[in-house]
Amino acid sequence: MIPMMIEAHLKEHHQGYELHTHPFAMSAQDLAATEHVSGHRVAKAVVVRLDGKYAIAVVSAAEKVRLGVLEEATGAAAELVPEHELAEHFRPCDPGAEPPLGLFGAPIFVDATLAHAPRLLMPAGTYMDSVLLDTAEWMRCEQVQPIANLGAPVH
Repeated sequence: MIPMMIEAHLKEHHQGYELHTHPFAMSAQDLAATEHVSGHRVAKAVVVRLDGKYAIAVVSAAEKVRLGVLEEATGAAAELVPEHELAEHFRPCDPGAEPPLGLFGAPIFVDATLAHAPRLLMPAGTYMDSVLLDTAEWMRCEQVQPIANLGAPVH
């Protein structure tokens, strides 16, 4: 079941979102397969540290974050945050199922290509829940900043 704080945030800030319940999907690629959509329509939220502070980098399920591009765009040193550190800051989310929403107080950056998709599917805080959002509304409501070439294909 979607965490109440996430559902409340969606109700307050987003119109026309769709909540989906599905079989267990731990990764963004698993979510794409479970929901029968292209990995290019699934937003993978990757928690990073920029100069020691949390931020969220969003790429498609089929990509990894280019930390060098993020550093160049933000002027900050970037590093991946280990999953075991996520539980405390992103409570009550399952580790790795954090939605890229502003309620966590972390700036959000998205690959510019993904920003052009009409709608994006993203985790909703658990391995069995996701949310489909209008991309333009998500970017506006969550103050998402696009960055060109933030994502790189996973080999």
